[in-house]
Amino acid sequence: MIILQGKDIAVSFGERVLFSNVNFAVDENDKIGLAGVNGAGKTTLFRMLAGIEPEDHEGAIVKQAGLTIGFMEQHVLRNGEISVYDEALSVFGRLMETEKELESLHDRIDGGDTDAKLLEKQMNLTERFQDEGGLTFRARTESMLIGMGFKKDDLQKPVRVLSGGERSKVQLVKLLLSGAKLLLLDEPTNHLDIEASEWLESFLLEFKGAYIVISHDRYFLDKVTNKTFALDNFTLDTYKGNYTEYLRQYDERVTYLTKKYTEMTEEIHRIEGIIEQQKRFNQEHNYITIRSKEKQIERIRKELIPPPPPRRKIHFQIPCRLAHGTDVITAKDLSLKIGEEELFGNVDFEIKYGERVFLLGANGCGKSSLMKLVLGKLKGEGSAYIADWLKIGYFDQLQELRLTSPKTTMDFVWDDFPKLNRTQIQSALAMFKLYGEQLQKPVNMLSGGEAAKVILLKIMLDGPNLLLLDEPTNHLDLEARDGLMEALSDYKGTMLIISHDRALINSLATKLMFLHKDGMEIFSGSYDEWKESRACVGSGENYLKVQNTGKPGTEAASKTNSYKEQKERQSKLRRATTKVKKLEEEIGELEKEAKEINNRLSENSGDYKQVMEDSERLSEVERLQIELMERWEEAEKELAELENER
Repeated sequence: MIILQGKDIAVSFGERVLFSNVNFAVDENDKIGLAGVNGAGKTTLFRMLAGIEPEDHEGAIVKQAGLTIGFMEQHVLRNGEISVYDEALSVFGRLMETEKELESLHDRIDGGDTDAKLLEKQMNLTERFQDEGGLTFRARTESMLIGMGFKKDDLQKPVRVLSGGERSKVQLVKLLLSGAKLLLLDEPTNHLDIEASEWLESFLLEFKGAYIVISHDRYFLDKVTNKTFALDNFTLDTYKGNYTEYLRQYDERVTYLTKKYTEMTEEIHRIEGIIEQQKRFNQEHNYITIRSKEKQIERIRKELIPPPPPRRKIHFQIPCRLAHGTDVITAKDLSLKIGEEELFGNVDFEIKYGERVFLLGANGCGKSSLMKLVLGKLKGEGSAYIADWLKIGYFDQLQELRLTSPKTTMDFVWDDFPKLNRTQIQSALAMFKLYGEQLQKPVNMLSGGEAAKVILLKIMLDGPNLLLLDEPTNHLDLEARDGLMEALSDYKGTMLIISHDRALINSLATKLMFLHKDGMEIFSGSYDEWKESRACVGSGENYLKVQNTGKPGTEAASKTNSYKEQKERQSKLRRATTKVKKLEEEIGELEKEAKEINNRLSENSGDYKQVMEDSERLSEVERLQIELMERWEEAEKELAELENER
């Protein structure tokens, strides 16, 4: 069933047409990715779907009656003093009002008021409260916040102390809890670590409704979408399948339409040649032929549609200086404190020449600080050695925000590479799709994506043989990410990269290093291989290629993953799994009892004594349900922690 349609939508800003003739339909269970280069108008279209219309637009958006739309931008954190938990809980304002009303009714009935209308009101309110999720909304709110990476202690923090990323997480939680039947998600994974992104993926895959998502995270898009709206070339086309499938279909479509256009154009030229020949004969029957051929050309021209342009791609290479050894980075007993609190400790690792290493871990665990420690930009305990023959290319994830120079983009790059001529600098910038007016744009006016491209370009021109990249894809669109991925795939040097981009990790990684507070674990392989290895626990396979980095590559790894310790972990995991299942069964029994009580209340409304007993028992059941849900949340958290240790 169609729940929303766009009909002949067009948007302009002055003389600039953003898009036109846009038509689409959203079905009730559609999982849609909205693709398009930066500036194509994706966010503008989102805002229109949410009811925020630009001044100069045409067409109409037709919504199903009663359709509720959740848009991330609409959930603004206005009260800085409210707690994280209460802010997220605020989407259930109506339920909380009903809860208060029920408490008031319970008090009146407990006080001896047994008026039939009062009891009927209580019964109807209780039924509505339960149908709308009143028994579980608090537990669901807490569960979702924890799923987004908040710790239990964080839930009582005032929202004013949250970082920008944490505030985005709270907004996302409110959106997901809002009960909307259509979600509009604009870059939902931007500030999420991998664990939170995977939690969001699981939620969306189970979501009983429709959503449209804008994202530069290809892995995420491929996981959660089954249809793609491609906003490109000033209009919108619909493709079946996820983002990767859309790219395949688009390339096939371009190839087919280009071939067809060429054949039809050649046919027109062939017929025009016949017409010219017939004109030279200058006989009456020749003019009959000419008119026939001209009509043939007219028919072909009516069907002649210029093919869409091939996908725009960024192509560049990162040259690499010669290597003079195999040891690149050696770190021993690294630790770092923030005030009196240790951010991480007992970190040992080695990186050899040619390795492609990704440094992973939860947000806030200290990945960027560790990279700065290795570079000598921060002071901590322990030692970190980088071979002195290395030429380092360093990308700081915050560096593009610190470009305060008023110089033009052209001069900003040229000043560092004065031996290159103007044409060479322009050509280098053009590789990153930076040309025209952008070359004269002051660096301090660049967007995050443009600034990131400029920094990557300077690294490329410097020709390093060691890359230290901290979230290099954060502000890049999918086109630029693909270009960077291709360049890094061809790069011959060594790389240490911090990233949450799982497509990038899977494409490049030869080693993963997971940073924890008490040390580091190392895995040889890609992200998907690491996930697969975790799934092998209990299957009898020697699944762990992860090394505890007390001594990288030594017998410490085999000791850590000894048979005895594996058996202990498996035993704990079984106990935790059993505990969760038992609690789920108990919760199910209580839900069954609550349903039976509600049925009795509806059937025996005239038996006041029975109604009173049932009402009291229902209150007790609700209290037990909340208590069991809290215990279930703790058990689930314990189980998740044990699974993460595998």
